[in-house]
Amino acid sequence: MLTPDGCKARLNRFKAALDAQRVDVAVLSNPRTVYYLSGHLREEEFPQLLLVGPDRRTVLITDSTPSLCTADEVLTYESYSIDWPVSFAAVWAKSAAALDNALGTISGPVAYLGIERERLNCGFFELITRRWQAAEIREMTPVVCELRRRKDADEIRLIQTCVKVIEAGYAAARKVIRPGINELEIFNEVHGEIVKGAGYQLKVSGDFACGVRAICGGGTPLDRKIEAGDLCILDIYPSFHGYHGDLCRTFAASEPTDLQLKAWEIARDALQLAEQAIRPGVHASQVWKQIRDFIDEFDFVRGSFWHHAGHGIGLDPQETPWIIPGADHVFEEGDVIALEPACYATALQGGVRLERNYVVRKDGLYNLSEFPLGLT
Repeated sequence: MLTPDGCKARLNRFKAALDAQRVDVAVLSNPRTVYYLSGHLREEEFPQLLLVGPDRRTVLITDSTPSLCTADEVLTYESYSIDWPVSFAAVWAKSAAALDNALGTISGPVAYLGIERERLNCGFFELITRRWQAAEIREMTPVVCELRRRKDADEIRLIQTCVKVIEAGYAAARKVIRPGINELEIFNEVHGEIVKGAGYQLKVSGDFACGVRAICGGGTPLDRKIEAGDLCILDIYPSFHGYHGDLCRTFAASEPTDLQLKAWEIARDALQLAEQAIRPGVHASQVWKQIRDFIDEFDFVRGSFWHHAGHGIGLDPQETPWIIPGADHVFEEGDVIALEPACYATALQGGVRLERNYVVRKDGLYNLSEFPLGLT
């Protein structure tokens, strides 16, 4: 879990950002933001709110008593009772009443009001703006996203642990992938090892599309049987106590062909090219172009690299910076990123995608993943 010291440091940085933008009151409603600043993680779909007042006093509004919380005050509401039928409307009414009580303690004028519009229920929005009808709304999502880019030590520890958990799943995949097994059976083996490694039931998201159906995209596992000669791309990004790792490996169902080995070399070399290129101050779009241009040097996979070359990871499985041609992002020290070059072809019976996770440091990249890149 996140540490109290880490949460306090992040909360202080957020308060400084509010002061810089002259925001009097902020109501944060994205559960990931609430966790990031307060340390209270709830993965259930119940409202979680963090109120920051003009005096910078903080109030957490939640449905459960937190084991860790940096907020000055905690208000809990009921999310279940035998006395009323459970529904989103009922739970929202309980949480809205708690928020209204908290807002009622704020005195004095509010000229600027900060919200996360993308993740704010319209009922909460009406409640807040009705209280301060003349206040100017300021969007907090870009502020929070910018703060989240530079990961603290407690965040990196969670991401690295998540990476290790994924690698346990890949060790299981390497043992079971063979002609005749189907994608669902592979998923079950991988999922079991990931849960075992995590020590609790966590959601395992990712791509399990194998063979030619992986050429134009990934997908959830099907009962499709693996055929001799297939390349099996597994791209997995679970959330471990709120933070994501994101690794991809490609496994050969049979003895790899010379063409498949060549494609693997191309993907591996593209990965190494990007590793050497990325430093603080380098443009993400420039790295994408380097990868694309390198892959396109080889006729049999030219034009097959159709997707992003990577992205930030953290509280979301995909976040800033984006390694895409149209991005204006520049790598910064403290970014935690995934790199995932790939090449595809029908002649390969799929494709090869290789992905590692890194921390961007002053002098280059620190690799968080150790699992081998090989096809077998």
